Amino acid sequence: MTEPHDRPPSGLPRTMARLGMALAAFGVFTCGWLAMRTDDWRRMAAYTLLAVGAAMAASAFSRRAR
Repeated sequence: MTEPHDRPPSGLPRTMARLGMALAAFGVFTCGWLAMRTDDWRRMAAYTLLAVGAAMAASAFSRRAR
């Protein structure tokens, strides 16, 4: 028998998790695009850190969407 926490989420929580994952992935893309367009290494580093944070958020949303 499966426990309640073993079942995948359905309905609105799953949809919201997928939306969050898509938005976080778009954030990673945007940070990469902005980092490519600048010559300032400080901005590149800031965009890289933001991209890492967005990637971690996308990973967390991905686990919730399953």
